[in-house]
Amino acid sequence: MTKLKIDFDTIDEKSRMKLVKGSIIPRPIAWITSLNENGSVNLAPFSYFNVVSPTLVVVSFQRNGDKQKDTFVNIFREKEAVIHIVDESLIDAMDKSSTPLERNKSEVELTNLTLSSSMKIKTPGIEEALIRFEVVLEESITLKNYQKDDEEADLVILRVIGSIVDEKVYDSKQGYVLSDVLRPIARLGGTDYASIKTIPFKRQF
Repeated sequence: MTKLKIDFDTIDEKSRMKLVKGSIIPRPIAWITSLNENGSVNLAPFSYFNVVSPTLVVVSFQRNGDKQKDTFVNIFREKEAVIHIVDESLIDAMDKSSTPLERNKSEVELTNLTLSSSMKIKTPGIEEALIRFEVVLEESITLKNYQKDDEEADLVILRVIGSIVDEKVYDSKQGYVLSDVLRPIARLGGTDYASIKTIPFKRQF
């Protein structure tokens, strides 16, 4: 078996990104609503997302040059957001919501989705999502690029303070999310997505 030895000092930024993003898969998707400065609702998906403790999640927002993502700007200002889990029925709407718009324009208007009030925060959620989490800002960290000579991303640590869950994807007696019913979508490399078709293995300990 031949192994390639790839020194990241010898390849360009795009090659580093493609190798890392194409290998660390599948990645869960945070589909986030946040409040724009004019009160409209921003909606956008992000795949630099994961859970880091029972009630803390992280999302990293990549910058476009020196321009910060609208979602990050909104979260930093309002200190709150709603994270939705994308299931197979929502993939087309999610894709539409990734369309770049001017600041203070709502991506919700590109879809047929319904906004729904949250329990504990001002930011509304998407009614059609089977699971959504109300989150508040815990901490924000600026991330440097590989050369450490520029800022390339904004990382937020968010505290989950509530959830609205469709009863069909939640076993309330056991406290389990039914992933085979939820059928969440995950990000692969490039523009590809994956779904959970089967669950062939279970932990034995």
